[in-house]
Amino acid sequence: MPRSYRLGRRADDQAATRGRILAAALELYRRDGFAAATTRAVADLADVAPATVRNHFPTPLDLAAAAGEQVLGDLRPPDPASLDGVATTAERVARLTRELVAFFERGGEWWTILQQDPELAQAWHEASESYDRAFARLLRAALGPLADDPIAVAVTRTAIGPPLHYALRQAGLSADAAAAAQLDVILPWLEARVNTAG
Repeated sequence: MPRSYRLGRRADDQAATRGRILAAALELYRRDGFAAATTRAVADLADVAPATVRNHFPTPLDLAAAAGEQVLGDLRPPDPASLDGVATTAERVARLTRELVAFFERGGEWWTILQQDPELAQAWHEASESYDRAFARLLRAALGPLADDPIAVAVTRTAIGPPLHYALRQAGLSADAAAAAQLDVILPWLEARVNTAG
């Protein structure tokens, strides 16, 4: 008599195995960098066969891309709903800045890792591009009447983006103080820009 087979259980097992493989890859990226996350090393850490890793992720770049997407999702970048009910450009930019600071704080470890591991940064290019597109849409939503002003977009992106935030944190500011400093820079500039454009 044939053994009964439950498709749902197999799918759960597959998802659990995939999750272990991703967790192993992320641990290796964190600890030793992209180059160390060979199929064999990932398989050993995930306690699966190398063929199982390749079955889920045919190449190390496929695995890296999936891991990058998972990290981005886990870090919960701000979304347009965070600007709901906020009327003025200044209020929207302030809200977005605070949301971004919280996101940057959650992602600080990975920011540092990516700065030190160009191979991983390249492997996560697709996830980075996805984040950049979402950030650009969010930034334009926050800028309201200045959304189509490329200079306003570029200056605001620089003033509230990760390089300045992490530089302020390295200078010794708390996350809240860094957000306040970023807003001290950008809000007066945006007000002047709105008045010039209007």
